[in-house]
Amino acid sequence: MRIWTVHNRSAMADKPARTVMVREGFSWLAALFPLFWFLAKRLWLVAALYFSLATFMGFVLPSSISPWAMMALQILTGFEARNLQRWSLERQGFRLMGVVQGQNEDGAVLNLADRRADLARGLT
Repeated sequence: MRIWTVHNRSAMADKPARTVMVREGFSWLAALFPLFWFLAKRLWLVAALYFSLATFMGFVLPSSISPWAMMALQILTGFEARNLQRWSLERQGFRLMGVVQGQNEDGAVLNLADRRADLARGLT
């Protein structure tokens, strides 16, 4: 079974209510293509910080250490990418509403709809 956290933002004057599910665990795409993953998830601040750190490491570290440090950064990114996504959602006004599980995302959505139909309606 896979686990997702459910985040909800109430309706605001200019934005409708919205619910987002974020999967737990390692993200291979974020580890292999971190900058593209951050941009695809609209994590602008995190993408800028990652780009700045990677550029800094490329210029400051010796060429014998730089590839290993970049590999370590990408592995760390794979482990922490979804936590960074949750952090970004929190900054945007989303609140953690619960945790659901399922064999896949569709199963988790059905479990969410079974328990909290109000949250399932606002899923994007």
